[in-house]
Amino acid sequence: MITRGNIGQMSLDKFVNEVSGIYSEQDKARPIWDIWLHANHHAAAIGEEARKYKPGGQLFKEIADFAMWLFTFVGRMYEFDKSSSYPFGIQERVIHTEKKLTFAEIIWNKYPGVCPVCFWRHAENSKKNVNIRCDCVLYEVEKRDQSEEREHLNKLREYAEKCFVSVPKNVDSWQKMFRDIFEANLRHIDLKDIAFHLLEEVGEVSDAIARMYTYSKTNFEKGEPYWRKTRLENEIADVMSWMFTLINHLEIIPEIAREFYKYSIEDEEEELPNYPILLSGIIWSRYGDKRRNGLYCPHGCDATVCKCPIVLIDTKAKIDELKRY
Repeated sequence: MITRGNIGQMSLDKFVNEVSGIYSEQDKARPIWDIWLHANHHAAAIGEEARKYKPGGQLFKEIADFAMWLFTFVGRMYEFDKSSSYPFGIQERVIHTEKKLTFAEIIWNKYPGVCPVCFWRHAENSKKNVNIRCDCVLYEVEKRDQSEEREHLNKLREYAEKCFVSVPKNVDSWQKMFRDIFEANLRHIDLKDIAFHLLEEVGEVSDAIARMYTYSKTNFEKGEPYWRKTRLENEIADVMSWMFTLINHLEIIPEIAREFYKYSIEDEEEELPNYPILLSGIIWSRYGDKRRNGLYCPHGCDATVCKCPIVLIDTKAKIDELKRY
């Protein structure tokens, strides 16, 4: 049973599975490129709402839809080796994460309770592994070559493993962790800047996807696929970071908070609620159904597992057959 009251207390991995599971049957026929294009579409829509400064219900719907497609994409990365007769070709099969990593571990490896840039600047350079709040606004952007970046990632992952006991236990705690890390920055950047940062990271994921199956003769060598996979994981973690930062920023703007209350109303007679702006609540207001105590498809079929009449062209269909339509 999933309700507005307990959805935020779910572990991140269960939360991701439940949200993406609404469209699990439909998504079996989608290649990973199709899933990621949908995520890009909704990320762009978030940018449009931010550019026009329209902090109403549509912005929250786009955040919910983007999260759903992002979670679906991550889920697909775990499925690459489940079938020997994979329908979408070898290029898609190499787009995967470490099989033993959960989604929570992917994020924790990049954000183990600290800003990764601050970790390198303070904790690593001073040889003190301590939790710190981000103070990047006080420093110039630092440049590192490839070897330094890879050394940084190794040290960060070592630190993440050492303090894994502190990993957030539920999805609301993940949002709080990012708020605590970047709290000092939230009032120094506006909604448009955050949305542009989110779009930047979505673009970085797109590039990381392409690099998983695109090499040159000089870098197609032992060990390089591992670093490509690690980069893809880190870019996904960055997307989650900026999505949480976007939502945390909305919480501090009174007029946006009021719009969220309107978006969250489940009954026409209900008075404006006083819910905090959380990713879990945004998704519940879009996909939650209190009558069924669960999630459902709000696009027409109203089913807990979508049964909308979507026609996806088969990957083996012939052009001559399609021309008839």
